[in-house]
Amino acid sequence: MYNKNRRHLMYKWNDFKKITAVTSKRTGGFSTGDFSSLNLALHVGDDKETVFKNRECFFGKKEVMMAPKNSVFVAQNHSTIVKKVTFKDAGRGFYDFNDGIKADALYTDEPGLNLAIYHADCVPVFIYVPTHNIVGIIHAGEQGSVGNITGILVRKLFLEGVKPEEVYAHIGPSASMGHRVITKERAFELAALGGDIIKAIKATEPQYFIDLPLLNTLQLRTLGVPLSNITYSNICTYENNDEYYSYARNKVTGRNISFIRLN
Repeated sequence: MYNKNRRHLMYKWNDFKKITAVTSKRTGGFSTGDFSSLNLALHVGDDKETVFKNRECFFGKKEVMMAPKNSVFVAQNHSTIVKKVTFKDAGRGFYDFNDGIKADALYTDEPGLNLAIYHADCVPVFIYVPTHNIVGIIHAGEQGSVGNITGILVRKLFLEGVKPEEVYAHIGPSASMGHRVITKERAFELAALGGDIIKAIKATEPQYFIDLPLLNTLQLRTLGVPLSNITYSNICTYENNDEYYSYARNKVTGRNISFIRLN
């Protein structure tokens, strides 16, 4: 069950009452031009005071309630680095992007701690393990997805005693396959890696595409996560550019955030 009400500033994964899992929309803020209007990223060239104003607007929402004392942001770099965080990390990245956790995925077992990533077409993957009270958030772009960042996080959960059937995942708003064009050379380079990647590459001469939501799904399935435990927003950020930022469409643009927390 997902909240797609256009009047809202956010998209929500509503399947579980004990978590809050949200993706911001780009509407209802103060940024102008390429960043119009609810850009929440400090590292993309937007006026910082305006971004802080946007953050005050969004973070203060009843469903969000993000503050330095209860939030951790990544300083993402299309890596495959996964970090477990605690309240000792609260405040990281809140006022300065470069102060964030140097990772592209976070997880925690501490209630009330918000874990946040930025994206504009990349795949936000929400993870929840109700039996162990663990949540995670993944920034899965092309590099991270090819590097199996989702699988890396889930394997870390296995080390904590989690079983595959206990993992629930949600693939949030991101660019659909038709807007993930790659070169023929890149397609063959990726195909040579084998495994799940081959199934996620589609050829429609003369173009080649990579399906990142599918790739992350296949990686979850390879680790034994049941298909019934994986759900999708089915929202393409490229095609819904009025509500979501899209780097593939605009290049110079803002960023949505996705975050998750245990309630």
